[in-house]
Amino acid sequence: MNEQADLRNQLDSVKQKLESYQNASAGASEGLWERNLITDEVFISPPWLTMLGYESNEVEDLKGIWESWMHDDDRERALKHLEDYIDGKIQHYDINFRLKHKDGHYIWVRSKAKLVRNEEGIATRISGSHTDITDKKSTEDTIAKSERKYKYLFQNALIGMMRVKADNYAVTEINKRGLQILAMPNVSPHLKLEDLLADQSQMTEVFDLLERNHGLEEHEIKIIRWDESETWLSLSAVFYEDETDRFYDIIFKDISEFKENLLELQRLNFELDNFVYHASHDIRSPLRSIMGLVEILKNERNPAEIRKIVEMISGSVNRLDKFVVDLLAMSRNNRVEEEAVPVNYMVEINNSVTNFHHVYNTQGLEIRTKIIQVKPFYSDLTKVRIILNNLISNSIKYRRMEESVDSFINIYVDVTEKESVVKIEDNGEGISEDKLDKIFDMFYRASENSEGSGLGMYIVKNVIKKLDATIDVKSEEKKGTTFIVKIPNKYIPQD
Repeated sequence: MNEQADLRNQLDSVKQKLESYQNASAGASEGLWERNLITDEVFISPPWLTMLGYESNEVEDLKGIWESWMHDDDRERALKHLEDYIDGKIQHYDINFRLKHKDGHYIWVRSKAKLVRNEEGIATRISGSHTDITDKKSTEDTIAKSERKYKYLFQNALIGMMRVKADNYAVTEINKRGLQILAMPNVSPHLKLEDLLADQSQMTEVFDLLERNHGLEEHEIKIIRWDESETWLSLSAVFYEDETDRFYDIIFKDISEFKENLLELQRLNFELDNFVYHASHDIRSPLRSIMGLVEILKNERNPAEIRKIVEMISGSVNRLDKFVVDLLAMSRNNRVEEEAVPVNYMVEINNSVTNFHHVYNTQGLEIRTKIIQVKPFYSDLTKVRIILNNLISNSIKYRRMEESVDSFINIYVDVTEKESVVKIEDNGEGISEDKLDKIFDMFYRASENSEGSGLGMYIVKNVIKKLDATIDVKSEEKKGTTFIVKIPNKYIPQD
């Protein structure tokens, strides 16, 4: 009883607030209402009745008038929407429906509401507004009917257009551009809107928006095209009804390129931030080391110590130089597109092995090569060298130094008219499984023994992409790593 009394006091308070609003809103096209869900008491403001042609003293019993004045075709949908909102099945109450005017015609209203729950989570009251949107609906209907008179415009529009039934979402018409976007040869007699949506959550979202708002505006969805490929569309829809049926007219455009560009831009922005952070650190670190060693050198008189400090300075300078070289390689790869020229794998691999053989400790390391290149192979030579130099230098650099291990690197190349397959296998340190999917990330160092810039494999990944090539890696810690690179052959036989 105390709860009911409290609710009654709340309703009285709301009535006082709404009554103070009545004078300002009299004659307006928006009416307010309140329902106590415990006592089932109802309050409505005078404009609520005025928009339906009634004076406030003409209606005595307010209970049930909303349901009884509602259009037969809207009643079930509207009541279910309200019930779902009160039960918490949907988060927002916002729906359009028709109410019967005093003189017999129907007006369209937009109904919005907010729910109040008590401390136990039980819905106690709901309050909202009705807005007369008849003119807006009338305009939409006029536009929809006019569209039927312009079939030529429909069929030759530069964007996709379709018409679906409001009751079951069956597609009744698609224009030529729409068929192209959906990769359809013609309109399937059994096609429904849900057949195009990529997943259940999108289907539920789209249908809920259509039911609730009677339309969509530039809603982005992923769809499955008729050839089973996926693409992104922007949908806009408007509801209308004529003498025989209720429809949604939908316009749509393919935005897959826009989405890809947006994702690529986001990726590039992230990589730029990452690059600036790591590059500044990797440049300043050796510079600070050099500055510190120079200060020590100023006061050192022992020749042996001086030589040691100079060697340390030289090491820092070499690391900095290697980092700058990697940056230049990355920049060149992003800017320069070189024409395909003959590639001799025997020469390139021998040069690469020779270059790094004297840089790193190769004592006891066996390097075995097998190159099958009968067919001519053409590609971007600079990019091929970047791949070979990085993979071969890493195999040498991260070899295992235990005396019990016979270190080896196997380099195998097979060239065909279609492609070259380069396989580089070693029994070095290997890469743990949790690090393997990160080795192509910018500035990532998979080994604790690494003194490099962390750009090498990132550059390789981008070179691979530029060449339309592929790279696969298998590795096991303390057992070794295998890279397999497949590069398309750009050789064009002369007639």
